[in-house]
Amino acid sequence: LDVGDYACKFKNGYVPSVRFERKSIGDLFGTIGKGHERFDREIERAKQYEVRLILLIEGTMSKVAKGYEHSGMKGDTVIKIIFSLWERYGLYPVFCKDREECSRYIIEFFSAIGRKAQKELKKVKQ
Repeated sequence: LDVGDYACKFKNGYVPSVRFERKSIGDLFGTIGKGHERFDREIERAKQYEVRLILLIEGTMSKVAKGYEHSGMKGDTVIKIIFSLWERYGLYPVFCKDREECSRYIIEFFSAIGRKAQKELKKVKQ
């Protein structure tokens, strides 16, 4: 993918303009810290391609706030940066308790898009 880690392609070929960027807590601290330039470019690519990018974090906000032992950044600082990115670029953050919950979030999100598309198709056929 040019943007994000996860996308969806429906059987009819439709690809929603939504991508998920999944981050473990360690990845998140690295991305917000030293990797921020690369991440900024990815956010800009999403805007250029008119793709809604959702930041899916494998950890609760409380867990992020506690920090990450291999990073010099404070957890509260990382949270402030995440929410600033949301306000500035529309990068919507979602905190999940673990990887399993992240997977379910992705499935439920794209399933909802599919249900909506099916309803709209039925209306058009009537």
